Amino acid sequence: MIFVLEHLDYRGVKNNVSHGINIFMPKLIALISKKTSISEEDFQTYYENTHVPLIERLFPTLMDYKRTYLLKANMLNDVLPLESEGEHAQFNVITELTFEDEEGLNQFFEKGAEEEVILMIRDDEANFLDGEKTIMFRVD
Repeated sequence: MIFVLEHLDYRGVKNNVSHGINIFMPKLIALISKKTSISEEDFQTYYENTHVPLIERLFPTLMDYKRTYLLKANMLNDVLPLESEGEHAQFNVITELTFEDEEGLNQFFEKGAEEEVILMIRDDEANFLDGEKTIMFRVD
C-alpha cells in the first residue's frame, strides 16, 4: 500500500512524498523536567535503566520510545539571536512515543488508565522527574 503525504518544506513550498509504509503512525510527545534534587546525569541514567524498561513492559503496543536529552551545557543562550530573551522553561528531555496505529494508541490509553498501572508509573516517576511540570501532546 502506498501513502502520499503532502507537506511544506522550509520555504513553505508544497511537496508530495510517497512511501510504501504507514506514515500516519500516531505519536505522543512529552516534555519532562527532572527533580531539582538530582543531577542531569543521574536523571538520564535512571530514566534509561529503570523507567524505560518499566514503560516498555507495561505498554507492548509502543512501537518506538525515543528520548532526546536537553542538557544545559548544550543551550545556545546568547549565541542564536532568535532565542527568547525571557525566562526559559526548563525541560530536560523530549520523549516521543510512537504507535503503529490508532488501535495501538487506544490500547496504550486504556492500559494507562488502570489504577495499578498509574500507581506503578507515578511511584517510579517520583524517583527522578517532576510530574507536575510534564506536558504531553499528540502530534501527527
